[in-house]
Amino acid sequence: MAVPADETVGDLPVRDVGLTVAGIGRLQESSTTQNVKARQAVSRISREELEDRFFRLRDESILLKQHANKQEEKIKRNEISGFRSEITKPCGPNVWTKSAR
Repeated sequence: MAVPADETVGDLPVRDVGLTVAGIGRLQESSTTQNVKARQAVSRISREELEDRFFRLRDESILLKQHANKQEEKIKRNEISGFRSEITKPCGPNVWTKSAR
């Protein structure tokens, strides 16, 4: 009895359905539809409410940026202190000193 070299030999070919021009057009329509819906939702909100949301988001963004900067500074300090501890080397049998910076 002959055994096929590959177990997928008997499988039917599958058509690759990628993005076509018609598919891209549908994607653009959906994003356009989303924009229209978003504009309609914004038009229902009062100006004062929009300003409040804007300023709240802006303040939150500023706080997040400040927090990110503090975290980056801590990381840099930890890297520097780690680097400095690697610089230390033995000078004698049981004496450790830091090398010149």
